Amino acid sequence: MSATPKNAKPDFDEEFLQKLKEWREMNKIRDDDAVYLLVEMFRIHQKHWDALRQRQMPSLDQFRSDVAAVTESAKSFRERVEDLIDALVAHPTAAPVKSIPLTEAKYVAATALLGGLLIGLALGKFVL
Repeated sequence: MSATPKNAKPDFDEEFLQKLKEWREMNKIRDDDAVYLLVEMFRIHQKHWDALRQRQMPSLDQFRSDVAAVTESAKSFRERVEDLIDALVAHPTAAPVKSIPLTEAKYVAATALLGGLLIGLALGKFVL
């Protein structure tokens, strides 16, 4: 698998310093050169903001424990719902379900549509 432990953080500072040294040698930049001083100032700025971000970021341990608690609650809820569904399926209905015949439903829908049209026409004459 991996040779480095999971908690070990990579050392980007050392890599950056090596690249910076190569860059300085390649471009023949002195220690007191303004460009080099700007790079140093940027590193100070970056370390400052990284430290601020580290302080402001919440710990993921609390998030993990919350996710585990929610997962456990969801599992318990699912089990209880399954028990309720089984109980409802096993229990016969108290009253038979009444249904409306299709012809009567069509008649009521047509009557409601006709009544709505007539009311709309009657109100339309008074409004206009």
